[in-house]
Amino acid sequence: MKVIQSFWSKPSMNQSNDPNSRFKGGWLKQKYSFYSQALSCLTFKQFYNDVELYTDTKGKELLIDQLNLPYSKTHITLDKINSYNPKLWALGKIVTYSEQTEPFLHADSDVFIWEKFPEEMLSSQLFTQNIEVNFPAYQDAFNDILINFDWIPAELINSLYKNQNIHAFNAGIIGGQNHEFFRLLKEKVLSFIDENVHLFEKIDVGIFNTIFEQQLGFALAEKNNIPIHYYLQDVDSDFSKVINFHTVPFDSKYVHCIGYAKKSEFACEQLEARLQYHFPDFYTQLNENLKSTFPDNNFDCDFPTERMDYLFKIYSWLETKTTEDIFNSEFQLSSKVNISEDNGRYYIEYPLPQNGILQKEEIKDWLVILLYFEQPTSIKQLYNELCLDKDFLKDTNKDELKDKLISYVMDKFMLLEILKTEL
Repeated sequence: MKVIQSFWSKPSMNQSNDPNSRFKGGWLKQKYSFYSQALSCLTFKQFYNDVELYTDTKGKELLIDQLNLPYSKTHITLDKINSYNPKLWALGKIVTYSEQTEPFLHADSDVFIWEKFPEEMLSSQLFTQNIEVNFPAYQDAFNDILINFDWIPAELINSLYKNQNIHAFNAGIIGGQNHEFFRLLKEKVLSFIDENVHLFEKIDVGIFNTIFEQQLGFALAEKNNIPIHYYLQDVDSDFSKVINFHTVPFDSKYVHCIGYAKKSEFACEQLEARLQYHFPDFYTQLNENLKSTFPDNNFDCDFPTERMDYLFKIYSWLETKTTEDIFNSEFQLSSKVNISEDNGRYYIEYPLPQNGILQKEEIKDWLVILLYFEQPTSIKQLYNELCLDKDFLKDTNKDELKDKLISYVMDKFMLLEILKTEL
């Protein structure tokens, strides 16, 4: 299986303040975009021998010649689209898909893996990350297009009429063996863009990318009776299932820092910490290369050394743990946590480990669970007690409850240091 990634440098946006400029990629800071590209490539190379890059001349100069990212091979194929609107960030991906002549897996540069993908999926005609039905981002964007565009592919209209809902797939990973589909998708996308480029000022061009790649892609597959194999099932519109850095690797084997996740300080921290922990030599060299390439920027770690050391201890601990090990581990409230009462309401206070800023939250809803950990308590003990509460189980089942408790405790343990355990 050929694993590929694409990087369209879009020169006119490289120095832009636009958060989606290619050198920033939606992340809080420019450096996280490069950390993400590096960690994605490196985690894929742990399971697949070769990861190839498709880019333009400027992209090759930056990622390969200057930053020395560890791609197995580089293809300069995207200069031909440099005349297109630079906000069409998915166009480089579309062109890259269409030029493949053997089975392939394309991964976005914000996707990280901790296991190989199933062969059944890789051998299918078409596979993607997950299906999306009526996800919020599509409705307003598609309405704007219906109102403002001169021409819309009939497949989009027919799919909406047939399903009575907006259907799309998520292309965090995408690929397969049906090369004709990807060539057809490119033709339709270019027509969609070219017929309406004069109307782009009336729409959000950034969101339009999801329409022409993911919604149109689904509609074309549907029209041509091409079955889609989905890697993940039951993904909600908040994508919490795919951004769980705090349950890697014992539970989460796949992380996709979708959209809003890139704006999270926690995600940026975990990205840098994972790169530094798993690939320390490369992290050091990459920072040196970044300093040489962007001398006016600061590439020092944004988080305290003590915080990084704490995360590294957790990563080391987790390397030998299974989900059942975590389920049976005892956790307790940290000494950094203070529980207080004010006018009959109880509050939890704690410093954020990323910056030391004091947080104060009323103890209600799921935060009440933290009170169970005033004494050392395992997640299993908590689970058994909550399973006796019929009201608590009204909106969930026991399997879902177990998963939610593990995720909740690991979030409070790893990301916030509210809980502690023996490492």
